Amino acid sequence: MADIKKYGFVIDPRRCIDCRACLVACRAEWNTPPGQTRIWVHTDGPQGTFPAVTQTWVPVQCHHCEDPWCVDACPTGATFKREDGLVLIDEEACIGCGLCVNACPYQVRFRNEVTGKADKCSACFHRVDRGELPACVATCIGGARLFGDFNDPESPVSRAIKGQVVYRPITAEVDTGPMTFYLAPPDASAVQVSPQPRKDLPAEVFWRKWAIPFVKLAVGATFLGQAGAFILQLLRGENEYEDGAV
Repeated sequence: MADIKKYGFVIDPRRCIDCRACLVACRAEWNTPPGQTRIWVHTDGPQGTFPAVTQTWVPVQCHHCEDPWCVDACPTGATFKREDGLVLIDEEACIGCGLCVNACPYQVRFRNEVTGKADKCSACFHRVDRGELPACVATCIGGARLFGDFNDPESPVSRAIKGQVVYRPITAEVDTGPMTFYLAPPDASAVQVSPQPRKDLPAEVFWRKWAIPFVKLAVGATFLGQAGAFILQLLRGENEYEDGAV
C-alpha cells in the first residue's frame, strides 16, 4: 500500500517579484470570472525611508487546513477534505449558501459570480493527480511558491523548511492547522495572512443546530417508512399467492 500523502505549500515572499504570472496561470486553468481570483499576491510595504526602502510581495491561497472550519460549516457535504489533505468543493452538491465563505478565517473563499457556487484554490488537484504541480507553482519563475508532500522528506516543500524558521498563519484565537509555511519573519506577512476569529452567523447556527439534524431525521424516518411499507407489500403478496395456490 502506498504511503499516505500530506500535501501543502511553502511560500517564500523574499523570492516573489510580483510578476503576477501565477494569477494569470490560475485564471487560465480555472476560468474564474473577471474580478475574481483563487489566489492573491498581497503587497507588504513599502518600508523604510528613501533611499533605504524595501517592499515585499506575499503570495496567498487556500491553506488546505488540517482542521478546516469550512468543512464543518458546509450543510451539504459539498466541501470535503481528501485523505491527502486537499480541501475541495463538489460543485454538484454545493447549494451556494455561502456558509463556508463566512467560516473561513483567512477570507480565501468566495462565491463564484457565474456559477453561484463556493469557489477557492483547489491546489489544481487534477494536475496533482497526474503527477504535475499546481498551475501557480509551475508558473512561478522566482520559486516563491512551492508545493509537495510533507510526508516525503525529499519533496521540495520538506527540503525547503528543513532547518528554517517558518511562519504559519495562526493566532492565539485561530489555529486550523494551515498547511502553508512562510519562509519569512512573522512581521513580513502577518497583516495579510493572519486569520480572524470565526463569527457564527444566525443562518449558520440555524443550519448546523436545527435544519441539518431535522432533515437527517426526516430522511431517516421516510426511509424507514418506505422500507416498512415495502416489507408489508411483500408479505401481502406472499399471502395472496398462498391463498390462490392450488
